[in-house]
Amino acid sequence: MKIPINKNILNDVEIFSDSILKRKIDLQLIINESLQHNFEAEIEELAFTGKYIQGLKRVLKKGADFQEIDSLDHVKKDLTENMNKVIGNIRALLIHSSEINKKYFDDTYLSLTPNCFQNLNDLLEDLECVKKYLNFQKRSDNN
Repeated sequence: MKIPINKNILNDVEIFSDSILKRKIDLQLIINESLQHNFEAEIEELAFTGKYIQGLKRVLKKGADFQEIDSLDHVKKDLTENMNKVIGNIRALLIHSSEINKKYFDDTYLSLTPNCFQNLNDLLEDLECVKKYLNFQKRSDNN
């Protein structure tokens, strides 16, 4: 089955999630670049990693409340590895983009500043919505 990624996917995601994406314009730029260079599978991978990171953050947030979570250190390590992975994935998706766009994403999302970290978290929340939408589409197509 072909991954249902197209230029209008973010509008569909907002309708599906009944919420406004926080970083829609920037995510649209990533999608447009990806579609232009046939990186649809990489977008799905980015969405998967974004959703996974959001889940790890929820585990860390509630970790103290759950005695069955043995090692939060493992979760923290996994979170760090996947944050690095998502940053690398964004850079890879923008490899053919203009230098202006690359600099914008570096300055807005990928530098190690508190503001960039917050922006990246917003983008990860949007990616989680994209992944949920893609999962829904796959389940719908299989029925």
